[in-house]
This record gives sequence, structure tokens and C-alpha cells, in this order.
Amino acid sequence: MNMNPKVIAGIVVVLAILMFGSNFYQTVPPGYVAVASLFGEVQDESFTEGLHVPVNPFYNWYFFDARQKTHKESAAVPTQDQLQTQVELSVQYRIDRAMASELLKNVGSAADAINVHLVPKLRSLLREQGKKIPRAEDFFLEATQAQLQDALYEGLSTYLGPYGITISAVLIRDINLPPFITKAIEQKKEREQAVEKQK
Repeated sequence: MNMNPKVIAGIVVVLAILMFGSNFYQTVPPGYVAVASLFGEVQDESFTEGLHVPVNPFYNWYFFDARQKTHKESAAVPTQDQLQTQVELSVQYRIDRAMASELLKNVGSAADAINVHLVPKLRSLLREQGKKIPRAEDFFLEATQAQLQDALYEGLSTYLGPYGITISAVLIRDINLPPFITKAIEQKKEREQAVEKQK
């Protein structure tokens, strides 16, 4: 039976729409950026939030949350007096939308980037900065804390920028001195308060 070529073409189009219809468009949620790969090859173009039509139906999609996130870290930081102080930090960061495809090529997911790049570098910088602090109790000085935050911010920003991670801020949440130093400080305050009472 002979069929009209237009009918055949129409049938093919209908079948293609039924089979791949939802693959011809892609929606990127608010705050996200999407990267596509075609048969394992990562595409250079990234897709911002919103509806994208048409797209290659054979794309595989990877989504990165580009909203601000916070990584919390707790580490023992040695000072020049060879004592270790427990420092708790919060690092505020976000994924650079323009570098999402490079991030996927070189590292993988955003979580991989944090584990592979941010965490080791943060711990390394903490140890380096600790060596510049003479005594553990100096961590309680406002100038020491400001210097530590600034140094960590600069170091992380410089190192992580090329990997597609933008640092917004580094904040010190808490400082726990070695127990015997904390006790000595408390005893000193008690003596000072006793002297004031006698006066």
C-alpha cells in the first residue's frame, strides 16, 4: 500500500514527540544553574534558571545549587607555644554560575568540590595561621580573631576562585582554649574580683 510522504513524515513527528517530547525542553529551578553533557562530553554553555526550549533531547543534565551555603568546620589549631586551641568556623560560599561547566569537568558535584578543595585548604590555612600566633590565649584578642578571619578569607578566595567557588565570608563561631588555660583565666578573674571587693 502506497502512503503519502507527508503522512509518513507526520507519523514520524508524532512518534518523536511522544517518545522525546519532554526532552526537547528543560526547566532550571530558581537559584540553580544546569550543565548538560552529550554522550559524556560536557557542554561549555551553562543554563540559568527558567525554561529552555528547544534543547537536545539526548542531553544528560546536572544541576548545581548556586545559592549561598555555609560550611561549618571545627579544627584544633596549634600556636607557637605548642598548645592546641579548638576553633569553630563558618565559611559562607556559593557556586560561580559562569564556571559550573568547568566545575563539572574538573571535580564533579558541588559536594565533591567542597570535600576536595575547600575543606583541605581551610585546614591547611588554619595550621599556617596558628603558627603566627604566639600564645593560645591570644585567640581571645579581637585583633587576632580579625587577622585570622581576614587571612582565611583571602587565602580561600584566591585558591577556590579558579575552581568555581566564591567565598562570601569566614566567621569564627567559637574558640575553646586548652582546659588548664581556661581554668587559669577563671582563677585570675576570681582573684581580681576578690581584690576589687576588698577595695
